[in-house]
Amino acid sequence: MPFYKTARTPIVGVYQASGKFSKLASQNDDISPKEEDVVKQTLNILSKDVLKAVAKVYNISDNIDDYIFPVPRAVTADVPNNNGDNFQHIELTRFSPNHRCQVYETFKNDPLHVEHAADNPKTARGYLPDAHYVSDSPDDKHVLTVVAMDTTKDAPLAEGLLSGDVDSFSMGCICDAVRCSICGKVAHSDRDLCDDLRWYKMSKIDGKLVYEDCLGVEYQELSVVGNPADPKARTQALLRHAAHKAKHNDIKTAFNILSTLVADEDQAEIARFFKYNAGKLPDAMLRLADKLL
Repeated sequence: MPFYKTARTPIVGVYQASGKFSKLASQNDDISPKEEDVVKQTLNILSKDVLKAVAKVYNISDNIDDYIFPVPRAVTADVPNNNGDNFQHIELTRFSPNHRCQVYETFKNDPLHVEHAADNPKTARGYLPDAHYVSDSPDDKHVLTVVAMDTTKDAPLAEGLLSGDVDSFSMGCICDAVRCSICGKVAHSDRDLCDDLRWYKMSKIDGKLVYEDCLGVEYQELSVVGNPADPKARTQALLRHAAHKAKHNDIKTAFNILSTLVADEDQAEIARFFKYNAGKLPDAMLRLADKLL
């Protein structure tokens, strides 16, 4: 059974269409002038035909003017992430015969989700039109992704990205196997893990860090992850946005928004509430939500 991996990634800039693409916000200075030129070139030749095709699958707008374009550094090569997962340069640049591209390119056309709620492709907030492997510095090889985020599907999330309140993404991938950095054993399932990885991952043994090299990697999605400094603020904004959608009988969109905030067992109850109360939600309920959250 494949391993599923996630890891938080920083946003290096956010772009918007206005004639030519221009950067509106930047959370840090990690993006180099050369990388910025590559990103702008990608945006300026963005295929509208591809957008129309993926829009049907992901239930997103097919109008490029509805999008903003965050640029996350999705993966850093040869550096174990906070979860103890390492993506080697040789793996990221390996040609995958199954996908007919290099491994890092499996990010292309993947969906953009929220908090890895990726079971339903139609809850996507956008997609990834491109991915670049940056290897100018031998000590800082990394994958830079270009994200197209539909502002009409999740307005509060778009505002958070533009303001910098939402400042990180999280990549999601599967891998066929993992290899221990200490003993070199390759495991194809949790049952096969060596004791080093089972008990000491991200600790040190005889001064050596215990982590796992991911093998047979396929990137599947990228997710926006909430701002840990004030998670209630984003929840509050999403609730207001969802309630307004419900009042205008856009039940599907409202439910998609709220489903990112609650457990699976609560989603059916919320769906029933929206079904029987569409158009009846008073503004007082929104004000009450503001006080409670």
